[in-house]
Amino acid sequence: MRARWWSFLGTVIAYAAASAWAAVSGPDPFPTHFGLSGHPLTWSPRGEAVVVHTLIAAGIAVVFAGLALVAPRIPSSLINTPRRDYWLSPAHRPRFDAIVSGFLLWTGGLLLLQRAATVVVTIIDADETAAKSTLLVLFLLAVVGSVGYLLWSLWHPPTRSMPTRGAHPDHRTTRSRR
Repeated sequence: MRARWWSFLGTVIAYAAASAWAAVSGPDPFPTHFGLSGHPLTWSPRGEAVVVHTLIAAGIAVVFAGLALVAPRIPSSLINTPRRDYWLSPAHRPRFDAIVSGFLLWTGGLLLLQRAATVVVTIIDADETAAKSTLLVLFLLAVVGSVGYLLWSLWHPPTRSMPTRGAHPDHRTTRSRR
């Protein structure tokens, strides 16, 4: 399994840990919906709320993992990307698929971490609003930054298609005299 999958699995485990902590020591009733200010809008019994939050997180994990698995199988005719001819050529398509899959796993992981952090802040203080608003702003900044990096990566493909592992293309076979 690649590192991006391990990191995504790590975010799933982090959410599961936050959810387990909420089930054991979260407030009862537990907030189920928050406004943009971070203030709880609706409350439910702790057991019910934790199940709802966990099912939503599981759905997010399945959707983003599924998208990451399906992305390499999208036909080239359906893809519209910057530098299309470069990225969809047979030599570069595997790297393009890895970039898109990695982006989907990264975004899903960010969303799970944001939800896990919100659950943790709720356990500590259910009425805390500043921390939840800050988490939302940080999440949105991370997503905007990730989209920007994705677009930059696609607009500026690498100059070499394969790493040379330390050898320079203009390397001479003769050694210079010192």
